[in-house]
Amino acid sequence: MNDLMNDEEVLSQKRSDAFVPKEASIRDVKLRPFTAGSLLICKKVGNKLITGGESENPEFDILSFIYIHSAPIAQVRVNSYSKEKFWGSVLEWADKLRVTDLEEAGKMIEEIISSSGLAIASPKDDGKSSGGESPN
Repeated sequence: MNDLMNDEEVLSQKRSDAFVPKEASIRDVKLRPFTAGSLLICKKVGNKLITGGESENPEFDILSFIYIHSAPIAQVRVNSYSKEKFWGSVLEWADKLRVTDLEEAGKMIEEIISSSGLAIASPKDDGKSSGGESPN
C-alpha cells in the first residue's frame, strides 16, 4: 500500500487546510472550524459578514456567525430553515456572551473568514448610500 499522496490529494489537502483554520474560542465558547457547511448556513440565513451588503443589525451578524459555529450543529441546521426560529435561537444563545465580547468576536471572525480565502464583507451600516444608488 502506498502512503504517499498524489498531486491532486496534496492540492485538496492544502485547500482544506486553508479553509479550516485552527479552533478558536470567545470566553468559554468554543467555535467549530469554518467549513463549507457553515458557509452554506451563513448564506442561507443572510449573514451579511458572508453575503455582503448593508446590514440591518451588525451585532446580530456577529452573534449569529458565532452561534452557527458553536451551538450544537444539528440544532443550527434545523433552525436555519426558519427565520423566526433562527433569530430566537441566536437571541437565547447570545446570553452566554457579554456586549464587550462583540469587539473580540468581530476581530476573530474577520481573521477566520480572511484565512479561509473569502473576502470579508462589512456589515456596518453608516446610514449613507453611495452615489448613484437608488434607495429602493
